[in-house]
Amino acid sequence: MNLLKLSFILIIALSIAACGEDEEPIITPSCTQADWIGTYTGTLNCGSGDDSTTVTITASGAEAIIIKYEIIGSQISGTITYDPMTPIGCALNFEETQQGITLKVDATLDGNNFSFRDVTTYSGGSDDCMITAIRD
Repeated sequence: MNLLKLSFILIIALSIAACGEDEEPIITPSCTQADWIGTYTGTLNCGSGDDSTTVTITASGAEAIIIKYEIIGSQISGTITYDPMTPIGCALNFEETQQGITLKVDATLDGNNFSFRDVTTYSGGSDDCMITAIRD
């Protein structure tokens, strides 16, 4: 009889513990091509310190985007263009290999915050660059 009472009390205690508040589901925002388009200002780090950069994103067709950034630094200067690439929601993942060189691009958009990473791997090593920028 004591075992039956103890089992009953244990079942009730577990039932009450399981009735806590449910957590709100995490909602991943969905971005469209129009959300990506704009000009962003931030920093570029390719392993040798931060340089200033301006990123311009324009439309290419109905869904793809063109990402162009200006490097304005003491070590190097120039323009890099990636086109066309198609984001999925608020993320962009792209990888391509040609003639032994692999380019991998990962980008995210979080409101007005843009982050972009490109890694180029070749037989002699790799280059890894990261941009963090805010929409102007």
